[in-house]
Amino acid sequence: MANKYLKRRFTLRETILLGVLLVVLLLGLYFGLVFYPIQSRTADVDAQLEVVAQQKDDAMDDKREYDRMKAELARIEESGDTTVMPKHSGAHYLELLDKINQILEGIDHPVPNNISEPREGIVTRTISLTFTVTEANKGSSPTVYDKVHSVLTELITTGYRCSMQRLTLQPGDAGVQGSTSVTVSVVIEFFELAE
Repeated sequence: MANKYLKRRFTLRETILLGVLLVVLLLGLYFGLVFYPIQSRTADVDAQLEVVAQQKDDAMDDKREYDRMKAELARIEESGDTTVMPKHSGAHYLELLDKINQILEGIDHPVPNNISEPREGIVTRTISLTFTVTEANKGSSPTVYDKVHSVLTELITTGYRCSMQRLTLQPGDAGVQGSTSVTVSVVIEFFELAE
């Protein structure tokens, strides 16, 4: 009986329908077995490429930061800078405050300070000082100006890494060097390592 159907001749309409069915079947197989798996794999590879590109950008940022720090360390080594960045702590602040009090001994000086949030492992302690040097409190310095110069030099050479941000001198009527009274306003940033 199967032989009978195999020997049967198909009409033109049946041949076209079988041909269309075969094309649809081949297209279905192509999309199911080739196109969609390749498209899915391509999307996965694109996602992986984005991750790798982000990792590359992060690595380049890290390298730039490393190069900047290396250059800074080389500059510090060349300059002979022996200052240190102590760990951020209350004990360090008390030690720094003690040094400032020794430098400004005999001169009235409030010591307000402000602590920054840690950034890249470094905390900035900003100390604002306002004090007046007069003939009465200049000590053994020859002039008031010499005492101001000496105090400022000692403040920025405490042995701790720091940067003077602002300095204002208000002399009396004879100018800074000849004045009998000089009011100093100075802002110094001390750098500490975040714990």
